[in-house]
Amino acid sequence: MNAIYQQLLSKWSTLAPDECVTTNHNYKFKVRILPSVEKRNSLNAWRLVTSDNIAWRLANDQSTVLVQLNFVLLTIMHYCAIKHSNISFTFAPEGTTAVICNGPQSQPQAHPAIAALDAYIQLLEF
Repeated sequence: MNAIYQQLLSKWSTLAPDECVTTNHNYKFKVRILPSVEKRNSLNAWRLVTSDNIAWRLANDQSTVLVQLNFVLLTIMHYCAIKHSNISFTFAPEGTTAVICNGPQSQPQAHPAIAALDAYIQLLEF
């Protein structure tokens, strides 16, 4: 799961560098904070998101990783709303699948945020 999440974040930073950027570490990324997603004093605020040990952190109830994943999920949902695109989720034993506007569909992923990011990357690539 770490590798998939890292690949998706890397693609996001390449396709939309104003939304997500890479840092000097290969598993750390900065995602722009939108005022409608999270209150910040600065309009240029970024949140650090890591892809390192995501599966382990989720299995061991690391609350910081849940905050990061929820932030990514809300950010993607906000970008979809801006583009008047709906996003829906299907939950199955294999994982969560996200679909944007009956078009780009993610592969089954371990967390809804990763599924949403997968589908959003496909939307950006289109």
